[in-house]
Amino acid sequence: MRRSRYLALCLVLMLAWALPGLAQSEVENSAYRAFYGEKDAATKIQLGEKFLTDFKESTYRSPILMTILPLYIQAKNWAKVLDHGEKLSAELPNATASAKVSVYTYAMAAAESTNNTAKMVDFGDKVLAADPTNLQAQVTVATTIPQWMPQDKTANEKAFDLANKALAGVAQIFSQPKPANVTDAQWKQARAEYDEQLHSALGMVQVNRKDYAKAAQEYAIVTKSNPKDSVAHFYIGFAYQNQTADASKALVDATKAFSDARVAKAPQPDIDELDAKRQGLEADLDKKMDAALGELATSVAIGGPMEKQARTYLESLYMTKHNSLDGLDQFIQSKK
Repeated sequence: MRRSRYLALCLVLMLAWALPGLAQSEVENSAYRAFYGEKDAATKIQLGEKFLTDFKESTYRSPILMTILPLYIQAKNWAKVLDHGEKLSAELPNATASAKVSVYTYAMAAAESTNNTAKMVDFGDKVLAADPTNLQAQVTVATTIPQWMPQDKTANEKAFDLANKALAGVAQIFSQPKPANVTDAQWKQARAEYDEQLHSALGMVQVNRKDYAKAAQEYAIVTKSNPKDSVAHFYIGFAYQNQTADASKALVDATKAFSDARVAKAPQPDIDELDAKRQGLEADLDKKMDAALGELATSVAIGGPMEKQARTYLESLYMTKHNSLDGLDQFIQSKK
C-alpha cells in the first residue's frame, strides 16, 4: 500500500527520547542504564520488557516503550506492537499526548502490515483523539473506511471530512520548502501520492453515496496524476456505467413522451421540443456508455486487482451496445 512508506517516514521522524533526570531507586536507575546501553536488539527488548514488568510506576516507562516498539517493528513482531498499543492506558496511565501519538502510530503501522483494517481505524482514531491534526492518521482512517465500511453512512461522512482535512494539510506541508535531503522528484512524487490516495478515498465515499457523477470527478483527478492507476479507471467506468442506467431510463421516458405527443397530434413546436429532448438524452446516453466502455477497457488493459471485475462489466456493456463481443479484444488492446 502506498501509505506504508509514509508510515515508515513518520516512524523515522518521531522524537527521540532522552534519558529522564530522576529515578525512584538505584536498582531502577541501574536497570534503565543496562537497557539504555544494550546494543543487541533482542537483548534490549528482553531488558525493556523486564523493566516494564518490574517497575510499574517508573518515569522511564515511556522512553523504554518508545525504544522497543520500533525494534519490534524491525523484527516484524506485529502482535507485540499491537499488544503494547492496546495496553497503553494501563501501561502508561500518565502518558503524554505525544507518547500516545507515537505508540498508537506504531500500532497503526503494525495493523496495516497485517491487513487488520479494524485495528488500523481503531488506532488511527486513537491518534486523532490525542492529535486531531495528525496527517498520517487522517490519511489512514480516510482511506480505509470507505473500502472497509461501505454501508456505514456515519463512518463514510467521517472519512469524507478527514480526507478533505488531510488534503488541506498536504497542501500546507508541500507549500513549504522541501527538506534538503529530499530531491525535487521525490518531493513531487510524495505530494502526488498523497493526493491520489485522498481523492481515491473521496471517490469511494461518493460511490458509497451513489453519487456517481462526483465519484467519476474524484477518480478522474487520480488518473490525471497517474494514468496507470487501474483501480481509478475501473471506478470511473463503474460510475459511468451506473449513470447509463439513469440516462437510459430518462431516454425511455422522453421517447414515450415524444411518441405520445405525435399520436395525440400535439402542436408541432411541442413535438419538436420533445424530439430535441429525446435526441439530447440519446446523445448523452451514448457519451456515458462510450466513457464507461473506455475506462473499463483501460482498467482491463492495465491489469491489477480490478481486472477480472472490470472485464465482467466491460463484456456486459459491450454486448449491450454491439450485440456481440466481436472486436472487444482489439478494443482493449487499443487502450494499452
